[in-house]
Amino acid sequence: MRKSALAILLLLFMVTFSYGEDMAAQTFIFRGKIVDMAGKGVCGAEVFIYDSTNTRRPADFITGPSDKEGSYTIQLPAGKRYWAVARVRQDGKYGPLSPAAQHSGEPVAIDADEGLVERQFIVADIRQVAKGKQKAREDMVKVRGRVVDGEGAPVSSAYVLVNAMREVSQLPDYVSGWTEETGLYTLYLPPGEYFIGAAVTFPTGPGMKLEKRLSAVSSQSDIAIDVVLTAK
Repeated sequence: MRKSALAILLLLFMVTFSYGEDMAAQTFIFRGKIVDMAGKGVCGAEVFIYDSTNTRRPADFITGPSDKEGSYTIQLPAGKRYWAVARVRQDGKYGPLSPAAQHSGEPVAIDADEGLVERQFIVADIRQVAKGKQKAREDMVKVRGRVVDGEGAPVSSAYVLVNAMREVSQLPDYVSGWTEETGLYTLYLPPGEYFIGAAVTFPTGPGMKLEKRLSAVSSQSDIAIDVVLTAK
Protein backbone atom coordinates (compact mmCIF):
# COMPACT_ATOMS: atom_id res chain seq x y z
CA MET A 1 0.00 0.00 0.00
CA ARG A 2 2.81 2.36 0.96
CA LYS A 3 4.70 1.51 -2.25
CA SER A 4 1.58 2.24 -4.31
CA ALA A 5 1.13 5.63 -2.64
CA LEU A 6 4.78 6.51 -3.27
CA ALA A 7 4.45 5.46 -6.90
CA ILE A 8 1.38 7.66 -7.34
CA LEU A 9 3.13 10.64 -5.74
CA LEU A 10 6.18 10.12 -7.96
CA LEU A 11 3.96 9.93 -11.04
CA LEU A 12 2.14 13.14 -10.06
CA PHE A 13 5.48 14.89 -9.51
CA MET A 14 6.76 13.82 -12.92
CA VAL A 15 3.55 14.95 -14.66
CA THR A 16 3.61 18.32 -12.85
CA PHE A 17 7.30 18.85 -13.64
CA SER A 18 6.79 17.95 -17.29
CA TYR A 19 3.77 20.26 -17.52
CA GLY A 20 5.76 23.10 -15.98
CA GLU A 21 8.58 22.60 -18.48
CA ASP A 22 6.09 22.56 -21.37
CA MET A 23 4.44 25.77 -20.14
CA ALA A 24 7.82 27.49 -19.77
CA ALA A 25 8.75 26.44 -23.29
CA GLN A 26 5.44 27.77 -24.64
CA THR A 27 5.72 31.26 -23.16
CA PHE A 28 8.22 34.10 -23.18
CA ILE A 29 8.85 37.24 -21.16
CA PHE A 30 8.24 40.58 -22.87
CA ARG A 31 9.63 43.51 -20.93
CA GLY A 32 11.26 46.90 -21.30
CA LYS A 33 10.77 50.60 -20.57
CA ILE A 34 8.38 53.32 -21.66
CA VAL A 35 10.03 56.74 -21.81
CA ASP A 36 9.22 60.26 -22.95
CA MET A 37 11.09 62.31 -25.54
CA ALA A 38 13.69 63.29 -22.93
CA GLY A 39 14.35 59.64 -22.10
CA LYS A 40 12.66 59.82 -18.70
CA GLY A 41 10.59 56.84 -17.55
CA VAL A 42 6.82 57.28 -17.88
CA CYS A 43 4.76 55.99 -14.94
CA GLY A 44 1.28 54.56 -15.54
CA ALA A 45 1.70 53.73 -19.23
CA GLU A 46 0.55 50.41 -20.68
CA VAL A 47 1.68 48.30 -23.62
CA PHE A 48 -1.20 47.07 -25.80
CA ILE A 49 -0.35 43.83 -27.60
CA TYR A 50 -2.15 42.45 -30.67
CA ASP A 51 -1.92 39.25 -32.69
CA SER A 52 -2.29 41.21 -35.95
CA THR A 53 -1.46 44.64 -37.35
CA ASN A 54 -5.05 45.76 -36.69
CA THR A 55 -4.62 47.89 -33.57
CA ARG A 56 -7.97 49.71 -33.95
CA ARG A 57 -9.65 47.12 -31.72
CA PRO A 58 -9.42 45.77 -28.17
CA ALA A 59 -5.94 44.43 -27.46
CA ASP A 60 -5.30 40.71 -27.04
CA PHE A 61 -2.99 41.41 -24.09
CA ILE A 62 -2.30 44.50 -21.97
CA THR A 63 0.56 44.94 -19.54
CA GLY A 64 0.02 46.35 -16.09
CA PRO A 65 0.79 50.07 -15.67
CA SER A 66 4.49 50.88 -15.90
CA ASP A 67 6.27 51.71 -12.65
CA LYS A 68 7.92 55.02 -11.76
CA GLU A 69 10.97 54.05 -13.83
CA GLY A 70 8.76 53.30 -16.84
CA SER A 71 9.39 49.54 -16.62
CA TYR A 72 6.82 46.97 -17.71
CA THR A 73 6.76 43.18 -18.02
CA ILE A 74 4.33 40.52 -19.19
CA GLN A 75 4.41 36.80 -19.99
CA LEU A 76 2.98 35.86 -23.39
CA PRO A 77 2.35 32.67 -25.38
CA ALA A 78 5.34 31.90 -27.61
CA GLY A 79 5.56 30.70 -31.19
CA LYS A 80 3.85 33.61 -32.97
CA ARG A 81 4.32 37.25 -33.94
CA TYR A 82 2.73 40.13 -32.04
CA TRP A 83 2.44 43.88 -32.56
CA ALA A 84 2.73 46.26 -29.61
CA VAL A 85 1.91 49.92 -28.93
CA ALA A 86 2.58 51.87 -25.73
CA ARG A 87 -0.09 54.31 -24.60
CA VAL A 88 -0.95 56.67 -21.78
CA ARG A 89 -4.68 57.17 -22.06
CA GLN A 90 -6.96 59.66 -20.37
CA ASP A 91 -10.32 58.10 -21.20
CA GLY A 92 -10.21 54.31 -21.13
CA LYS A 93 -8.36 51.59 -22.97
CA TYR A 94 -10.06 51.34 -26.35
CA GLY A 95 -11.48 53.47 -29.12
CA PRO A 96 -9.96 56.51 -30.84
CA LEU A 97 -7.07 58.25 -29.13
CA SER A 98 -8.11 61.42 -27.34
CA PRO A 99 -6.22 64.64 -28.11
CA ALA A 100 -4.44 64.39 -24.75
CA ALA A 101 -3.38 60.76 -25.18
CA GLN A 102 0.28 59.89 -25.45
CA HIS A 103 1.32 56.92 -27.54
CA SER A 104 4.26 55.45 -29.41
CA GLY A 105 2.91 55.62 -32.96
CA GLU A 106 3.07 52.67 -35.34
CA PRO A 107 2.95 49.21 -33.69
CA VAL A 108 6.26 47.42 -33.20
CA ALA A 109 6.54 43.80 -34.36
CA ILE A 110 7.57 41.24 -31.73
CA ASP A 111 8.86 37.82 -32.73
CA ALA A 112 8.16 35.50 -29.84
CA ASP A 113 10.65 32.71 -30.52
CA GLU A 114 13.01 33.76 -27.74
CA GLY A 115 12.65 33.25 -23.99
CA LEU A 116 13.08 36.98 -23.36
CA VAL A 117 12.23 39.94 -25.60
CA GLU A 118 13.00 43.52 -24.56
CA ARG A 119 11.68 46.69 -26.19
CA GLN A 120 11.75 50.38 -25.33
CA PHE A 121 8.85 52.62 -26.36
CA ILE A 122 8.89 56.42 -26.69
CA VAL A 123 5.50 58.00 -26.02
CA ALA A 124 4.62 61.61 -26.80
CA ASP A 125 1.67 63.96 -26.99
CA ILE A 126 2.57 65.59 -30.29
CA ARG A 127 0.46 68.63 -29.40
CA GLN A 128 3.04 69.49 -26.76
CA VAL A 129 5.86 69.07 -29.27
CA ALA A 130 3.99 71.29 -31.68
CA LYS A 131 3.43 73.95 -29.02
CA GLY A 132 7.11 73.96 -28.23
CA LYS A 133 7.97 74.63 -31.85
CA GLN A 134 5.27 77.13 -32.74
CA LYS A 135 5.55 80.85 -32.15
CA ALA A 136 2.65 83.16 -31.39
CA ARG A 137 -0.12 82.81 -33.95
CA GLU A 138 0.04 86.44 -35.00
CA ASP A 139 0.79 86.63 -38.72
CA MET A 140 0.70 82.83 -38.91
CA VAL A 141 -0.79 80.92 -41.82
CA LYS A 142 -3.40 78.31 -40.90
CA VAL A 143 -2.97 74.99 -42.72
CA ARG A 144 -5.67 72.37 -42.33
CA GLY A 145 -6.93 69.25 -44.02
CA ARG A 146 -6.90 65.48 -43.69
CA VAL A 147 -4.32 62.74 -43.61
CA VAL A 148 -5.47 60.10 -46.11
CA ASP A 149 -4.19 56.81 -47.48
CA GLY A 150 -3.50 56.03 -51.13
CA GLU A 151 -7.22 55.47 -51.76
CA GLY A 152 -8.31 58.72 -50.14
CA ALA A 153 -9.61 57.21 -46.89
CA PRO A 154 -8.88 59.15 -43.66
CA VAL A 155 -6.04 57.84 -41.49
CA SER A 156 -6.20 57.95 -37.70
CA SER A 157 -3.25 57.97 -35.27
CA ALA A 158 -1.09 59.85 -37.79
CA TYR A 159 0.36 63.35 -37.79
CA VAL A 160 1.48 65.97 -40.30
CA LEU A 161 5.04 67.25 -40.35
CA VAL A 162 6.31 70.38 -42.08
CA ASN A 163 9.96 71.20 -42.65
CA ALA A 164 11.95 73.91 -44.40
CA MET A 165 14.18 71.24 -45.95
CA ARG A 166 13.01 68.23 -47.94
CA GLU A 167 14.94 65.81 -45.72
CA VAL A 168 14.08 65.67 -42.01
CA SER A 169 17.30 65.29 -40.05
CA GLN A 170 15.76 64.57 -36.63
CA LEU A 171 12.64 66.49 -35.61
CA PRO A 172 10.67 68.46 -38.22
CA ASP A 173 10.21 72.20 -37.84
CA TYR A 174 6.46 71.87 -37.24
CA VAL A 175 4.16 68.98 -36.37
CA SER A 176 0.41 68.63 -35.89
CA GLY A 177 -1.37 66.67 -33.19
CA TRP A 178 -2.36 63.04 -33.69
CA THR A 179 -5.28 62.60 -36.08
CA GLU A 180 -8.45 60.85 -34.98
CA GLU A 181 -10.83 58.74 -37.10
CA THR A 182 -11.65 61.70 -39.36
CA GLY A 183 -7.97 62.18 -40.25
CA LEU A 184 -8.29 65.95 -39.64
CA TYR A 185 -5.27 68.07 -38.70
CA THR A 186 -4.52 71.77 -38.18
CA LEU A 187 -1.19 73.63 -38.18
CA TYR A 188 -0.14 77.28 -37.85
CA LEU A 189 2.99 78.23 -39.78
CA PRO A 190 5.01 81.40 -40.29
CA PRO A 191 4.89 82.53 -43.93
CA GLY A 192 7.46 80.68 -46.00
CA GLU A 193 8.23 77.81 -48.35
CA TYR A 194 8.06 74.32 -46.89
CA PHE A 195 7.81 70.61 -47.54
CA ILE A 196 4.88 68.71 -46.02
CA GLY A 197 4.20 65.04 -45.31
CA ALA A 198 2.55 62.65 -42.86
CA ALA A 199 3.70 59.75 -40.70
CA VAL A 200 2.50 57.44 -37.95
CA THR A 201 5.86 56.80 -36.26
CA PHE A 202 7.15 59.48 -33.91
CA PRO A 203 9.88 60.47 -34.16
CA THR A 204 10.42 59.40 -37.76
CA GLY A 205 14.17 59.12 -37.41
CA PRO A 206 16.78 60.68 -39.71
CA GLY A 207 16.57 60.45 -43.47
CA MET A 208 12.83 60.88 -44.05
CA LYS A 209 12.13 62.90 -47.21
CA LEU A 210 9.03 65.05 -47.72
CA GLU A 211 7.99 65.11 -51.36
CA LYS A 212 5.13 67.64 -51.37
CA ARG A 213 5.83 71.38 -51.45
CA LEU A 214 3.80 73.90 -49.46
CA SER A 215 3.83 77.64 -50.10
CA ALA A 216 2.48 79.49 -47.06
CA VAL A 217 2.34 83.19 -47.93
CA SER A 218 0.94 85.88 -45.66
CA SER A 219 -1.90 86.73 -48.02
CA GLN A 220 -3.28 83.22 -47.52
CA SER A 221 -4.72 83.06 -44.02
CA ASP A 222 -6.21 79.59 -44.47
CA ILE A 223 -4.79 76.80 -46.66
CA ALA A 224 -6.71 73.55 -47.13
CA ILE A 225 -4.56 70.61 -48.19
CA ASP A 226 -4.92 66.85 -47.78
CA VAL A 227 -1.72 64.92 -47.11
CA VAL A 228 -1.27 61.36 -48.35
CA LEU A 229 0.40 59.06 -45.84
CA THR A 230 3.49 57.65 -47.53
CA ALA A 231 5.81 57.18 -44.53
CA LYS A 232 5.34 54.70 -41.71
